[in-house]
Amino acid sequence: MSEPTRFALDEEETRIFLRLAQVLFAPMPGGDALAVLGPRELEMGPRLAALVARLPSDADRMALKAMLRLAGSRAGGLALIGRPVALTALSDLELERTLLAMLGSERALARQLARLVRTLVGVLVGHPLRDERGDVKATQPVWDAIGYPGPLGPAPETPRRLHPLRVSKPATWTADVVIVGSGAGGGVAAGVLAKAGLDVVVLERGPYKSERDFTHYQDDADRDLYDVRTTIDLGVSVLSGRCVGGGTVVNYATALRTPDAVRDEWDREAGFRGVFTGRDFSESLDTVCERIGVTSRASTPAKRDRVIEAAAHNALGWDVDVLTRNVRGCAEDERCGFCNFGCRLGAKQSSLRTWLEDATGRGARLVAECEVDRVILESGRAVAVRGHVRHGGERVALTVFAKAIVIACGAPYTPVLLARSGLSSPALGQNLRLHPVTGVWGLFPDEDAVPWGGVMQARIGRDLADLDGRGYGVRIESAAIHPTELAVLQGWGGSYDYKEVLRRARHWVPLALLVRDRSRGHVSAPRWGPTSYHYELSAIDVRHVRHGVEHAARALAAAGATEIRTATSRPVVWRPSGGEPLTRFLSRVDGHGYGANQTTYGSFHPSGTAAMGSDRRRSVCDETNQVHGVPGLYVMDASCFPTPSGVNPMVSIEAIAHRAARALASTLGRG
Repeated sequence: MSEPTRFALDEEETRIFLRLAQVLFAPMPGGDALAVLGPRELEMGPRLAALVARLPSDADRMALKAMLRLAGSRAGGLALIGRPVALTALSDLELERTLLAMLGSERALARQLARLVRTLVGVLVGHPLRDERGDVKATQPVWDAIGYPGPLGPAPETPRRLHPLRVSKPATWTADVVIVGSGAGGGVAAGVLAKAGLDVVVLERGPYKSERDFTHYQDDADRDLYDVRTTIDLGVSVLSGRCVGGGTVVNYATALRTPDAVRDEWDREAGFRGVFTGRDFSESLDTVCERIGVTSRASTPAKRDRVIEAAAHNALGWDVDVLTRNVRGCAEDERCGFCNFGCRLGAKQSSLRTWLEDATGRGARLVAECEVDRVILESGRAVAVRGHVRHGGERVALTVFAKAIVIACGAPYTPVLLARSGLSSPALGQNLRLHPVTGVWGLFPDEDAVPWGGVMQARIGRDLADLDGRGYGVRIESAAIHPTELAVLQGWGGSYDYKEVLRRARHWVPLALLVRDRSRGHVSAPRWGPTSYHYELSAIDVRHVRHGVEHAARALAAAGATEIRTATSRPVVWRPSGGEPLTRFLSRVDGHGYGANQTTYGSFHPSGTAAMGSDRRRSVCDETNQVHGVPGLYVMDASCFPTPSGVNPMVSIEAIAHRAARALASTLGRG
């Protein structure tokens, strides 16, 4: 594995970035505390190196270097804006106009570069300043200016409840089952199989972090708990958990059962009879919901959820429901707004607090920071996994032989591991679904919306869930938003406009549009070279996004928002009291576009890349979750989904893993 600093930015590339940043976040002398801030005051130059070092791969660092070199050259100017002039040679005013034009350009490369640099600037704006020792400084100029309180005190001195094994020298182990991944799929499989009396080993590539480690600073969470990738065109950011417990540690604790219509569709799509619609899956759903404490009694709505709720009771007449959550003892106040950085209270019933405790309590061995390189096949059968554990800066080899191997790395990574293990299947890595999320923002200047506080998600709007008669459409949810998310997800309408958005941070209410996508992408995992994620929103999904924008704008206006903004790369703004019809606003949004780097999209729910099914040409796993033609090799995560779940998928993943693990225990003679 190459060192993160191998492709660090050089002096010229850093200079180019800071020149662009000087316009994207321009200081405005004579203004208030926020206005006077610029790249120098936020120490963007020194902080940039650390940010680049944490990019996911050398390929990402090389791409950034190339983009910056492009911006600093005459040839790059010709490619980006049609003029043989370096962007860095433009005056401040001309560069601002040029960056605005690039964000709405028909040239994909121009949009990519402008969006990439703007995103990095947003991260540096929102993340805390630290001293030379890495401690957070007492004064945070952006936070102080927008009224953001930061974490509510230090992390608690709560004893750690899990104790991953240390591997300090090369080792070969044996077990009944080895599980790669410890999130919603791997954690459940471990708990079920260990309870059945089987010898279980769980290997997790991320670190072990518990309540005492959750600082609630976003840069710490980004480093310790998350993995962030983008599609190859930078159009969708794909986030997943990268720690013991996986996504269950950092999700919003939204726990929704697989809809009956989706279960029907999964059986039809997979060519199954009674797998997802049958009693076994229903029992697994029930058991999972009981074990992780799914309840509707801990969903006190914050301001953003009250906007959704109000849409059900005014003239809009929305179909709104209470979101069920997997919590026990949740405070349901402003402290809950930090749960995507790890729940300090231990209220979120993640795999850390449930299935992995069950497993290790029955003797399962857990290893953190273990990167599995491949599955070892002998005579067509899976017999072991081989990887390495990070120990004191060194890589220590670890091989685990087992009767059964369960892969639960998540949809972005499971097909990569299988492909690099020599598995050949026409369906592997195909059928990538992302549940893309975008949003609409409403400004409530007379209300302190505290967008970073309260229950993460408490209400869901379902009016648009079936826009095509086939169960595909948009659900409207919300979430707590912290400074980095605000600085990155809001569009950029010029430096003054951008600072105005930040200045009014406490008054924004975001509504998220969660698309159950019919679009299909794929994961490309060459034996040599970087993995890439290919995905493009289809025309029908774009129409669904447009419906969602209209619906959310109506709800925000009805609730009293004085200004409404899209999550387009260059914001489209509507002021309902200004007399402009909603239809004209939507036409302006249409003119900007909903495509890659035109509208901002994130993905928290990737799925489908090793789908279950009866046809080996269209699926990777059979009805028992065993990989077609490879005895002893199973997949138990969201990559199994035949089609997207349409709702937050944690419960669906856990039910699939629970059903499959029970069957595997019976196969191994311990059911």
